[in-house]
Amino acid sequence: MDADNRFFHRRTIRELIKSCRTEQMKNHFSERVFITRIFYFVAVVFPLNVEPKSLKYYFQRLLEYSATAYLFICILGDLKNLLGIAWLIPAGLTFSTIFTAFFSITIRLTVLYKRQDIFLLMVHLQDTFSGLQLEKPASQRYQLIFGTCICYILPTVLFWFTISLCFPGSERVLTFYVQGTFFGWSSRNKWTNCAIFVICDHFIVNQQHILSGLLIVLCWYLLGLLRRIIASFEVVTERKCDLDSLFNFYVEYSSTISRCKALSEQALSSLLLFLYGFMVFSVFNVTTFLMATNLAKYPMSMVTNQMAVLSVTITGFYFMTFQAVAVHDAAIKVKNVVHEMVSSSDSSDYELKYLILTLVSEFPSHVVVSGWGLFSLRRRFLAQITSGMFTYAVLLIQMGNQNVRK
Repeated sequence: MDADNRFFHRRTIRELIKSCRTEQMKNHFSERVFITRIFYFVAVVFPLNVEPKSLKYYFQRLLEYSATAYLFICILGDLKNLLGIAWLIPAGLTFSTIFTAFFSITIRLTVLYKRQDIFLLMVHLQDTFSGLQLEKPASQRYQLIFGTCICYILPTVLFWFTISLCFPGSERVLTFYVQGTFFGWSSRNKWTNCAIFVICDHFIVNQQHILSGLLIVLCWYLLGLLRRIIASFEVVTERKCDLDSLFNFYVEYSSTISRCKALSEQALSSLLLFLYGFMVFSVFNVTTFLMATNLAKYPMSMVTNQMAVLSVTITGFYFMTFQAVAVHDAAIKVKNVVHEMVSSSDSSDYELKYLILTLVSEFPSHVVVSGWGLFSLRRRFLAQITSGMFTYAVLLIQMGNQNVRK
């Protein structure tokens, strides 16, 4: 697996694709290259395979830490401005904004800390699935590209708002934003302010919105591979005619799934926690703004931005959650398939039947995607979060109606 990581630098992509033995391996390698490259350019996160004392190593670490430090400074500046007007805005908006900023910086730090584990998980899942050779070769590169394009919907809307500040008549607003970003400093030249603010805002949007979106797409891809590996059990068991071969295959199969699940937990558990925290508080932030403030006082472009944030965040939330829930559902389906096979077997070895049923009954409980052990992504989680968001929206509407009556 380490060799695959070094190949990105020591050999050309074309040579590597030619060296793949099967069509499915070629598809997986092209997907791996796409994911790695997009994170280079957007997240400014580089691999750890460079020699520790080389110039390239220090240059990459300098870029990573500089980007992280700048993001942290910008978040502090936003929080400083927020606290200055906290008494003018709803308390829920202040609370959700603070936690959204907190999760945005922790997401980047988690990616820097877990990047090697995430890469190793991707390679392991791809190799495991390629080794099964159960279906026609299928590439998910187009789905990854489509998901990446969705990630850029919100930044495009936000970028248009940023560009509009450079139009004639917006000088005061532009100066206000520049001073808020750089702790009171601004240039007397309008175009200098415009260039600085556009560049900085583009970087912040990358880290707070595109990075989180790409991580959602990545988690969707990895959890999809895990789901397909689990679902492969049903296809393979069709070739098993007796209980002994079924038992031996199940032991081998469960060991493979346990390894995949352990790597997934190590690489994605904390990242999923922070991603869900970011998405939930982003939804709370936008809904509070839309329902608890007087929208007539704000420009239409700002309201459009908030609507885009809400729609994209909810879409990403449900896409990733449905994929995670599908992993557990696939494990339940495996249990049902084994129960059917054992019940329809004519074997009189009841001890072996009991052993198989006991083992497989516990299988779904061990195949659950979790967020650092704090919550499990099952159907119940989806229902609870959805009802919580709906209840929060209803409360905000009622509070707004009371304010109108007053």
